[in-house]
Amino acid sequence: MNRLILSIFVIIFPMQLAAQMLTVTHYYKSDALSINPAFAGSYNSLSATLLYRNQWVGFSEAPKSQLLSVHAPLNNDRIGLGIMIEKNSIGIFKETSVIGNYAYRMELGEGKLSLGLGFGITIHNIAWNELVASDANDIQLVNNPSTAVLPSFSFGTYYSTKKYFIGFSIPLFISQELNQSSGTYKISNDFSKYNYFLSGGYELNIYPQVKLLPSLLVKYQKNTPVQIDFNALISLKDRIWLGIGYRNKNMLVGILQCQLNYQIRMSYSYDFEMSSLRKYMNGSHEIGLNYLFRYSRKVMGPRQF
Repeated sequence: MNRLILSIFVIIFPMQLAAQMLTVTHYYKSDALSINPAFAGSYNSLSATLLYRNQWVGFSEAPKSQLLSVHAPLNNDRIGLGIMIEKNSIGIFKETSVIGNYAYRMELGEGKLSLGLGFGITIHNIAWNELVASDANDIQLVNNPSTAVLPSFSFGTYYSTKKYFIGFSIPLFISQELNQSSGTYKISNDFSKYNYFLSGGYELNIYPQVKLLPSLLVKYQKNTPVQIDFNALISLKDRIWLGIGYRNKNMLVGILQCQLNYQIRMSYSYDFEMSSLRKYMNGSHEIGLNYLFRYSRKVMGPRQF
């Protein structure tokens, strides 16, 4: 049954394809480069993050994502540069994105405001030969290309202080729609297909060496329901973070993060599916590793934002 459900989705998927797959991880509060190019250089050092997400465990050929992001501040922290390499797959569909990120950073009040742009390419690979069709001349298989290289652009703003952050971004604002009759992609700029992301978080001291870190991510696209992700973490001595998250599409998330030393932070999250699909899957796993290549002894502890 689970393979049948996924197969139906895989067949329908190319008809709905308007842009590349966008991986939204639960690690966005700590390293938001995957959803906001303005985050580039937000750490006071060269930062590298590895993420792996295994979604819908129990489904054959379910979505999987791997992400590597590297970014650093330059020119007295005025400029942030970063690069992100991301691989996504679901069924016969695979894509690889290489995105460069540029952020201009300025002092504003108690914090820093960043304006960012992302630009790069996405390579789509579709293994049509893995499908078994009753009609070998089916237009879906004959005309559709197996490989395509398409441009990718994004925009974002990000403001952070020692106590809070707020970000706004438009990832993937160039639409890429597959023409079923000709088998070619049409590239366009359609405001109605934009995804708008608004994120924010705050740090509350509730007890000596104990902090509460609530955060919110709101995703909006015209003619689709607004999606809200809410996370709340408890920080213990800035070394261990335990938390829970909720997504308004019937998903509960458990989150664990550990600061192994001043350079290395590890994270793990598990999604509990609360809808009727929970009978066919065992949730989703996400593992992350962040490394800071430089550490200043003047800093009392690892930064939150």
